[in-house]
Amino acid sequence: MPIGEYVYLILIIVLIINIIYSLYKLKSKINKEPFKNHLLRFGKYFSLKLVQLYVVFMLIWGLNYQKSSPAKSFDLKLDTSYSIVQLDSLSLDLMEELNKTRQLLSDSFIQKMEVDQVFRNSIYNYKQLENRFPQLHLDKPLLKEAAFPSWGDYLGYLAFYQPITGEAIVRTDIPLLTLPYTSCHELAHQMGYASESEANFIAFVVATESSDVLLRYSMLLQMFTYCQSEHLGFIAKTGNFEKWKTIVNRNKALLDPKVIEDRKKIKDFFIQRQHLLLPASTSLYDQFLQWNKQAKGIKSYDEVLLWVLAYNKSKQ
Repeated sequence: MPIGEYVYLILIIVLIINIIYSLYKLKSKINKEPFKNHLLRFGKYFSLKLVQLYVVFMLIWGLNYQKSSPAKSFDLKLDTSYSIVQLDSLSLDLMEELNKTRQLLSDSFIQKMEVDQVFRNSIYNYKQLENRFPQLHLDKPLLKEAAFPSWGDYLGYLAFYQPITGEAIVRTDIPLLTLPYTSCHELAHQMGYASESEANFIAFVVATESSDVLLRYSMLLQMFTYCQSEHLGFIAKTGNFEKWKTIVNRNKALLDPKVIEDRKKIKDFFIQRQHLLLPASTSLYDQFLQWNKQAKGIKSYDEVLLWVLAYNKSKQ
């Protein structure tokens, strides 16, 4: 049972009760003092509570945003940007790997895979690489199945790390093919990598170096999504929509039909739920990431491509 979700639920309830109680007290005293004085006092009280919450957050998790980059431990030299040529080349490589890897996975194997097994495999894959990569050591890994997965439809998440309880909590109503990579991403957060691009990179390394074919395929699907999105975005900025269409058609022609089908199932899952997403949640999360040394906000997830290019180059 994911204790972390219940902790958040209790905190939210307590916060709401405190706000209602404070407003009630404010209303009962309006006739005794000017309303402006009471409003100012309430504002100071509410601001103090927010500061206290921020301090607690920084102590239990936020300081991880100051953690040194894994570039040093992996001896990588990261570029600050990538070119359209690099993205095109990476797209071709990823499509080739996607096709090869999908051929190793039977439909029956995917259908029979259970969530508990995916979680066990994710932790096992980290542990198998500890001798080669000591920086991937996991101390008491905790992967938990989300008790309230529908919250993610409104708040826009597939999984999250709960620093109070030390749990990596994952929605298991998501398409199974996204689950292995998502689980490894959250375990990277559990290791102390707060940055989304760095957590993505750690999960990428685990998937790349592991013999787990399902994890590798899950990772490749995500990397290709990032890469194609960035590639097409570059082309769109030039206004050359004929080239944009050409690349889209080329990619469809190069991808195995099963890969296209898998990607469609994942895309449909999100399309069916996109109307539930609260617009404010995306804006707030984007701002939160920017406040915590991730200048591109939500786009920081895509920055893993810089890490992928650097890692691939180091292997040549």
